[in-house]
Amino acid sequence: MSKELFAAIEQHDTARVKALLAGGADPNEPQSEERGLRPLQEAIFALYDGGEVDVLQALIEHGADVNAWDAKRDQTPLLTAVCEQEVEALEVLVRAGADPNVRSSEGIMPLRACAEVGSLSMAALLLYAGAARTINDWGGLSGLTALGHAALRLDLPMIKLLLAAGADPRAPDEDDLHAYDRLPPRAESDSQTWDAAFELLGGAKDRMPL
Repeated sequence: MSKELFAAIEQHDTARVKALLAGGADPNEPQSEERGLRPLQEAIFALYDGGEVDVLQALIEHGADVNAWDAKRDQTPLLTAVCEQEVEALEVLVRAGADPNVRSSEGIMPLRACAEVGSLSMAALLLYAGAARTINDWGGLSGLTALGHAALRLDLPMIKLLLAAGADPRAPDEDDLHAYDRLPPRAESDSQTWDAAFELLGGAKDRMPL
């Protein structure tokens, strides 16, 4: 029945998904292929080309584990929603108690992933759900903190959101650098935006801008 459930999700057949779940289909059994996605993750990927959020709701109502990792321990459903930038899916998962502080085998964490691409609304949702507990953690391939990512992008709204949630501008990243050290070269940036970011991050208290 697992193959039928995945087929129904991929075909965006919400009624069939609900019927299979009512008939006893396992909402947590992963795919047999190497990727090993679970139904919730497949349903999130399906949203990109017409899938319905109702499928996620149905899976959760029938016992889908919102914190279950895929077979390779790369992603939980929440990490999948963040990486795919599916805000509605993230809202559903947060309401269902998904952990916003998970860390993948490669060190990817939801809040850092949002800061890296500038997903402000998703970052706000994660912080509301408790992501501030790990707000100063660094990791991933870059070794940056969430604030370091926002600084690198000169993303003032994200910088302000993170600071308001308790991010420490002097929290070191993997290279023992602070967030303001991650600002792009001032000469290659909009000077007003750069100066505003530098001031917000407290760099003016430690050194003069180059």
